[in-house]
Amino acid sequence: MASISFREIKKGNVIMLEGEPYEVLDRSFRAKQQREAMATVNMRNLLNGKVLEKNFQSSAMVEQAQLSERRAQFLYRDGNEYSFMDQETYDQFNLTREQLKDSANYMKEELEIRIIMFEEIPIDVILPSEVSLKVIDCPPGVKGDTAQGGSKIVTLETGMKVSTPLFVEEGNMVVIKTKTGQFDRRES
Repeated sequence: MASISFREIKKGNVIMLEGEPYEVLDRSFRAKQQREAMATVNMRNLLNGKVLEKNFQSSAMVEQAQLSERRAQFLYRDGNEYSFMDQETYDQFNLTREQLKDSANYMKEELEIRIIMFEEIPIDVILPSEVSLKVIDCPPGVKGDTAQGGSKIVTLETGMKVSTPLFVEEGNMVVIKTKTGQFDRRES
């Protein structure tokens, strides 16, 4: 494993601490007179989600976590469990809603995603940039309510609620940007 100093660590790096991977959320330096600078690092444990703040000598060395990436397909949801299949080995594994966080809002059967693995343990998902979902509940759009076209809140097949233009109707397929969670367009 590659070792780096805390001076080289940036937000988003994944480091090893006490045998577990941590994502760096933020880091800052402070220098005291006639002492070595200290690095204060906020980080999130990728296995359990706990956030930790820790001080280090800025010259301290740390190991970068070795992560791998695999392609997977979402199969089905059973309560709080989401089942996936590895596209190369065809092994199945589950992630909980807590592990998926907001990504659970986009999980539609047969959706292909990338899984970030740490020592064969799935720890995070990377979604496609946009996902097409069906509108299952939609209030009627009333013309004349606004001068600019207006919007309404609709419910999608995954349970996610999103603001759309008034012309979107129940049964329409809409494209949602996964980075922002916003409506992009209606599919024809």
